[in-house]
Amino acid sequence: MTNVSLTQANQGGAYAIDIDFGGQTFTTIFDTGSSDLWLAQQDVQCVEYLDKVLQPAACTFGLLAPDTFEDGTIDNENFYIIYGDGEELSGVWGYEDVSIGGLSVPYQQVALVDSALWNGDNVTSGLIGFAYPALTSAYPGNESAIDDPNSTIPYNPWIFNAITRDLIDPIFSLAIQRGSNNSGGQLALGGLPPSCHNLTYTSTDLHISDLANRAGASTNFSFYSIIPDGFKAFGDRGLMNRRTNYSVIVDSGTTLVYLPPLIASKVNALYDPPSKWIPETASYENLCNAVPPSFAITIDGTDLWISSDELLMTGEAGEDPETGGCFSGIQPSFDGAYILGEVFLKNVVAAFDIGNSQMHFAQHEY
Repeated sequence: MTNVSLTQANQGGAYAIDIDFGGQTFTTIFDTGSSDLWLAQQDVQCVEYLDKVLQPAACTFGLLAPDTFEDGTIDNENFYIIYGDGEELSGVWGYEDVSIGGLSVPYQQVALVDSALWNGDNVTSGLIGFAYPALTSAYPGNESAIDDPNSTIPYNPWIFNAITRDLIDPIFSLAIQRGSNNSGGQLALGGLPPSCHNLTYTSTDLHISDLANRAGASTNFSFYSIIPDGFKAFGDRGLMNRRTNYSVIVDSGTTLVYLPPLIASKVNALYDPPSKWIPETASYENLCNAVPPSFAITIDGTDLWISSDELLMTGEAGEDPETGGCFSGIQPSFDGAYILGEVFLKNVVAAFDIGNSQMHFAQHEY
């Protein structure tokens, strides 16, 4: 088993790991909600909305990668992806030896990005996705403008190559530190972090969920989707207890928790004072000294509680400069994609058991 340090990125809105790409170290956002590994190359063209071309520094990437692959470029195949927040990237594919924590996967398929609509942090150079091959973003041809989501060319992401080549057991786990001054936490490849073996875990099956507009995603595992028993919240303003029968995605690349609008509204009504819906940001906000309710996600009969410290986003990244309010950690999703992001993951040890198609969670006490 290999343990890797997580570091904060994007003002605490994401977490990152270091990878070795062709003998050089790059810091990449760690994302269980996507599958591709990409780095921005040295001559990356940064764009903004309306296709205005900017200087490379405008994307605020960290160290930029070379624009060639030591192990060869893949001809007649292009990389193209749009993330849920609207960030958009395209580039070329090739092969490179990629190591994480000294664990090397030779000849890994990787994208070098040559065009990016991206809001970086001056530290991270790209992103590494740990989700299933059904979510990979390789398309035939050299023109991303004509890519068809139903024509993707699946390949094995880094984590699946590490597993299929018997480099690690078919499991990885996250133990993200909690609090504003945390150092990041740990990613364990092939097991659990050493300090987390004696915790009590609850388990639940992974489910195939047709949430991705990709060929094969409706019949194969894609996201790490689970079906919780329900959600509960209580505070001085009352209580809520809702059963559920729908999938939610466990996603380290998303900051907040996104739930059905009715549940999100009921939870936000229990803040003291109640959170307010702000149409301009399409989100719930509150006073930055508001008191959040106690909130739990119930999985296989076990209540996993989210610290009140995570239910109100404070600091520069969590404040709305227009209103002066702070964003709630619980937001509505109107497209049916419900997500347990870092607001949840900071409170648990999460084991992604690919071999048994399960997830295991334990309350992480600090």
